Amino acid sequence: MVTVKNYRVQVNGRDYRVSVELEGQSTFRATLDGETFEGETIAIGDILTWAVRFGKEQMRVMSRSLQSDQVDVWLSGTPFQASVQPLGNYILPEPKARGPSGVSVINALMPGRVTSVFVKENDAVELGTPLLLLEAMKMQNEITSPKRGRVRSVRVQEGATVKKDAVLVEIA
Repeated sequence: MVTVKNYRVQVNGRDYRVSVELEGQSTFRATLDGETFEGETIAIGDILTWAVRFGKEQMRVMSRSLQSDQVDVWLSGTPFQASVQPLGNYILPEPKARGPSGVSVINALMPGRVTSVFVKENDAVELGTPLLLLEAMKMQNEITSPKRGRVRSVRVQEGATVKKDAVLVEIA
């Protein structure tokens, strides 16, 4: 059984989308910026070590979880601090656009296909309520409500293909 997990990783202020396919207890395949890497994990105490292969090259990556979503990472011995958030728990930042009289407009952050819609017009939503799933680059991205309110309109339906910045949902 293959399990796929999607993450938002931030290193030095730069955001990355990472998709990890777990192929058993210790082997994985990860995709980062269109590049695919394979490897194995070894856990010793609170340190997780990854032997990562891409092509004929191999690299050792070590990490240790800190508070909240913070992680210490050593890439070939060089230390970094990163923030790692599962995309299912990632709450979108404030919407780019504001509609009339306090209506929040939720836009697509990337082009993709709507695979599921969880809300309908007039539904009450809380901060973080799942609104829909948007598949982009073979990853399922859960779009969540940026605030508490009521769904004013759902502008997409399941199966729809959307462009970047397309209006998905409006919340009043």
